[in-house]
Amino acid sequence: MKRILTLVLVAIVAITGTSYAQYASDALRFSQTNYGSNARFKGLGNAQIGVGGDMSSLGGNPAGLGLFTRSEFSLTPEFNQTRLNTTYLNQNMNTTKSQLNVNQLGVVYYGPTYRRKGQDTKKGVVSMVVGLGYNRNNDYGSENNFSGINSTSSIADYFAETAGSASPNNLTQGTPERIAYDNYLISFDDVANNYYPETFADNTTSNTQSKNEVRSGAVSEFNFAAAANISNQVYIGASIGLLNIRYNSDAQYIETGRAREYLNDNLTGNNINYKLLFNQNQITKGSGLNGRIGVIFRAAEGLRFGATIQTPSWFVIDDFYSESLDNRGTIRGTSDSKTYDFTYNLRTPMKASLGGSYIIGGQALLSADVDFIDYASTKFSTNGNNGDNATINDNNTSVRQNFTSAVNYRLGLEYKIEAVSLRGGYAVNGTPYKTDETGLFDSKAYSGGIGYRTGKYAIDLAYQRLENTTTGSPYTLNNGNEPIANMVSAKNNVFLTFGIRF
Repeated sequence: MKRILTLVLVAIVAITGTSYAQYASDALRFSQTNYGSNARFKGLGNAQIGVGGDMSSLGGNPAGLGLFTRSEFSLTPEFNQTRLNTTYLNQNMNTTKSQLNVNQLGVVYYGPTYRRKGQDTKKGVVSMVVGLGYNRNNDYGSENNFSGINSTSSIADYFAETAGSASPNNLTQGTPERIAYDNYLISFDDVANNYYPETFADNTTSNTQSKNEVRSGAVSEFNFAAAANISNQVYIGASIGLLNIRYNSDAQYIETGRAREYLNDNLTGNNINYKLLFNQNQITKGSGLNGRIGVIFRAAEGLRFGATIQTPSWFVIDDFYSESLDNRGTIRGTSDSKTYDFTYNLRTPMKASLGGSYIIGGQALLSADVDFIDYASTKFSTNGNNGDNATINDNNTSVRQNFTSAVNYRLGLEYKIEAVSLRGGYAVNGTPYKTDETGLFDSKAYSGGIGYRTGKYAIDLAYQRLENTTTGSPYTLNNGNEPIANMVSAKNNVFLTFGIRF
């Protein structure tokens, strides 16, 4: 069950040095979600907790539904382009991947409460609002390429370490370690009772390493929400979210170089006698449940404060991982594709949010939010008969040792000129890593937008740029001397919302 750690953050690798950290990195991936919203609030940096009266309340603060005065339907398609700039062994490569998705879909039904003739219609429960919505909260689509010349290590070092002290006859046929041994990439030392690499990686002989990884998938959320307007001053709401995880990763690592001199049959006539292709595939599927409760308080004319608590999300996750090794060297060999299936339960952290908004002069809206989330509270547990207690415990230890609490904040500004609204926003998601004291792994978002509303129709356009930095390695070594890839990601998103009131 302890599958290979590939391109995970070095903050985990450096401390754990073991492959079980892969599940911990997946848990973080599925925990770092943002509140769902339409193009209006994308343009406002998603600062929505203290605003309300918008379809975004379905995926954010459900109390905001209480500010609706009419029913409404909206649809938000999106176009996103992810650009990765990767530096590996002093070489730089850029990769771009684009896609089109539905980001948000929702409908809200407004219902004024029944009052007898003569009763005050502005006191007590003024209205009830219910809504159904869909949000694509996280998008994992990306492609990453890197390449470099390594004179320090080879993936054969990794295979030598993972083979352990098992005798060659006890290495399972078809595994990458056995193929590496049969192809003279690693050898067994009978005296030391361990394996050592047969590939050269020194000042005079280097190997060329490259990797391509394509990722796809998303975390989607279906929400049912309800809210009440109390005396046009206090708005309360609650929602239930049904979540769906889909994550795929296809990776191929290629290494060419020279093994020991007694293998003198050159593959290319260029002092290269081996070329290995290490293929890895991960398919992760999951479903889960969470809930939100929220409140918005109208403190004064134009001034509102809001608060939301999002419960942990409880997931059941099925993970399918496979790997194979193809060596095209002096002695050719191909491993069978080995598949490792693992089903586990995952509880992501609770999130608490505060927000406020202020309308200036009837034309400008200023909004600000802050989130508090403790990634160290992420927890794995076994699922029925598929439990692997050792792996579960190892991952929970990894979470406690490496993750910490984080603070996210968002700022937004909207200015209206008659029927046209201009918007801008900025957001930061704080680093989840204990060792990241400088905020290297903070995620930043810059956004802007424009909207137009006439009568019952509205159209909004927003642009959002997400930036973050990660580091990783194609393989890990016990001494921590694996090569490091530094990756800077820039995701450019365009959102277009169509809305109609009825």
